[in-house]
Amino acid sequence: MTLASAIIQDAFREGNLIAAGANPTAAEQTEALDRLNNIWQAVFGYEMGEKLEDWLVPAPQRTAAEAANFPQLPYPQGLDGSLLALPINYDPTILVYPYPPKNSRIVWGQVTQTVFFPEQPDDGSRMAMIQGTGAGDGGSGAAILTLDGNGRTIETSNTKTYTVPLTARQWMYRADLGDWVAIVDLALTDPIPFPREFDDLWITLLSIRLSPRNSKPVSDDTKVALVGMMKRFTTRYRQAQVTVFGSQDFPRSLQSFISGRWFY
Repeated sequence: MTLASAIIQDAFREGNLIAAGANPTAAEQTEALDRLNNIWQAVFGYEMGEKLEDWLVPAPQRTAAEAANFPQLPYPQGLDGSLLALPINYDPTILVYPYPPKNSRIVWGQVTQTVFFPEQPDDGSRMAMIQGTGAGDGGSGAAILTLDGNGRTIETSNTKTYTVPLTARQWMYRADLGDWVAIVDLALTDPIPFPREFDDLWITLLSIRLSPRNSKPVSDDTKVALVGMMKRFTTRYRQAQVTVFGSQDFPRSLQSFISGRWFY
């Protein structure tokens, strides 16, 4: 894997800002590293992948004292007019929320729970977690969130555990490694979290961002290289299908809708 410092050195060389074999100064590296972190983290949900959708763990219960009735949807019917089965489960031992789809943001309700990452993620799929509200454990720190890679690793581990207070974190799936790598700011000695085949993308993008700061025009060759690399990048990380299907919106109780039943 290519280190951030190597990308920065090549970007300076791409713009002819340093001689072959030379290194940027410490101040130039610091400035370039900040730009590099902005560049590679800005591609998510735009040039690659999908936007993240909230996935509450545990799933919320509609328990308002008054019927919400928002929105009031017709009860689902088959083509012959027959009523379909409720999209909920009456068996409290069968849980849905521990199995979020790819490109989900887990909103943890501070209840001890194991959540399984997607069984079949696309290359470049993302997962994230944040701390939400909930009865939890009263702030004692006893509640534990366990994330299971579900056949793959998360930061090279089979499982990861977190407690209250939870620090927000995000991951990207690397199919070539079978690992969910963390999306965090890079240090100079950290590797770029993408395969080496896309090094030229970050080099050309960074070179373009550094050129006006050094009063240097961007060459046509650099622009051509960038366009070609971006096409390869978006093709590689195109999500194969709709990744969030809205099952988190299915009512999991018969509460709070009109006379206490969401379909009447």
